[in-house]
Amino acid sequence: MEETIKVKLQPLNAEAFRPYGQVLQPKQLIYPEAEEGRVAMELLQLKYRPRAKYLDQLAIHFSYNQTFIPVQGTLVLVVAPPPRNREAGPSGYELDYEKVAAFLVEPGQAAFIEKGTWHNALTLGSTCTFINVTRKNPGEGTSPADELEGRIERANAVRPYVEYVDLRKRDRRVIELEL
Repeated sequence: MEETIKVKLQPLNAEAFRPYGQVLQPKQLIYPEAEEGRVAMELLQLKYRPRAKYLDQLAIHFSYNQTFIPVQGTLVLVVAPPPRNREAGPSGYELDYEKVAAFLVEPGQAAFIEKGTWHNALTLGSTCTFINVTRKNPGEGTSPADELEGRIERANAVRPYVEYVDLRKRDRRVIELEL
């Protein structure tokens, strides 16, 4: 039997978001980094999916930080602090379910996640168009966004420097957003 972890959706603000990264503020600089590949910006669109308030998959990457900037529609960013046991690999990475948080990121806001922060992005509206500041290898092209939802093996093959973890399979848990 799987356990449901309920997470209350909250507006994005700098103080609440601090354990996961930064919220871009006026007169502040944030520096995207990529230890390998290159920093890239892409315009992506997320489409609403049935049962969007239930998540069983999170991504994690240690070689770059990432920024999400909605331009049309609201983005929901689900995050958890980086694991302390990076050497454990995806099957053993610590995920502190008590510190999982979900933020509404409105058009014009920028949410910057630190390297190693667990995350997933979705929309509760029909669509959300957003700027993704991410890492890309030469010739890689844009992120497949919606195409990889729920297809962890394919996602890991397409972007091997991003690790996708199936929480249902690994931990027998699922995250439910409280709207």
